[in-house]
Amino acid sequence: MLKLMLSCCKVYISESRNKSALESIERAAKLFPEAAVVNKFEDVTYNRVGYTVVSKLAPQPSTDSCPLKSAVFSMVKAAFENIDLEMHSGSHPRLGVVDHICFHPLSCASLDQVAGIAKSFAAEVGSSLQGLCPGTGKGCS
Repeated sequence: MLKLMLSCCKVYISESRNKSALESIERAAKLFPEAAVVNKFEDVTYNRVGYTVVSKLAPQPSTDSCPLKSAVFSMVKAAFENIDLEMHSGSHPRLGVVDHICFHPLSCASLDQVAGIAKSFAAEVGSSLQGLCPGTGKGCS
């Protein structure tokens, strides 16, 4: 009998007041129905939102076809395209549009499996989103 392996990702985005930006981020997550947003925490004072996304992992997970990684990447890309920190105000210190992403094993998943997903995710963000101007969805010049 195969054991259910689950993984989750916590994503914190420096925005909670721009409803159209949040709708875009949530639509991006829904493009990957195998990954579910199971919690959304909006902190209006800090102008920050935290999402918890959960997905099953395959018995032999591939970092190339991981629904959790794909959903979170899509959310991060949507955040970069729709949020401009020059227009942002909030009392929470922030490092950028997306200021915290952490992957966690759940159920029978191993830390090594999830670490591989996290490393692959980081490489993809660095190679695909580097140079993207926040709030524009276009490259910076």
